[in-house]
Amino acid sequence: MITESSITDAKPDALPSIAAELARLTAILTQRLTAPTVAAVEPERDELLDVSSVAALLNIKPEQVRRLAALRPYRSTALGPKTLRWSRAGVLRLIKRRTS
Repeated sequence: MITESSITDAKPDALPSIAAELARLTAILTQRLTAPTVAAVEPERDELLDVSSVAALLNIKPEQVRRLAALRPYRSTALGPKTLRWSRAGVLRLIKRRTS
């Protein structure tokens, strides 16, 4: 380990190797400081909600859910043409957007 006393007490011919070691450690430190950190976050599992669940989240009537144009991007008909479901994450994003 390089300390202040090891530098001041070092012989002149050892200083270049100490300087090289300090440069190497500085490069490693700079790389660590500037490298992006990736958080290990699992994506939230999205669930599909039926019309009554969406209506309860939005505090509106189920018929209003079916007609609300803002909810159309979050609507899914994957279960069948007449079986409508909405993305829970999408509905929560819509609520957050409208309340902020």
